Amino acid sequence: MDQDTKVIQELQELKQKVGHLEDLLTQQQKGKAGPFRIFLDAVVSLLFGLIVVGPVIVIVVGVLMVAVSWLGMEF
Repeated sequence: MDQDTKVIQELQELKQKVGHLEDLLTQQQKGKAGPFRIFLDAVVSLLFGLIVVGPVIVIVVGVLMVAVSWLGMEF
C-alpha cells in the first residue's frame, strides 16, 4: 500500500510537470515571448543590422561618393 501511494504521488508530480510544459508550449504558440526569447530576438536583429545592413549602407555611400567625384562635384 505504501508503494502505491508513492507511485500515485510521483504520477501527480509528473502530471504537474507535463502541465507546465503544455502551458509553455501554448504561450509560445500564441506568440507570447519570455525575456530570453525577447533578448535572443534583439541580438539577432542587432547582428543582422551589423552584418547585412551596415555594409550595404557603406557600399551605397561609397558608390554615391564615386559618382559625385566623377561628376566633378565637391562634398
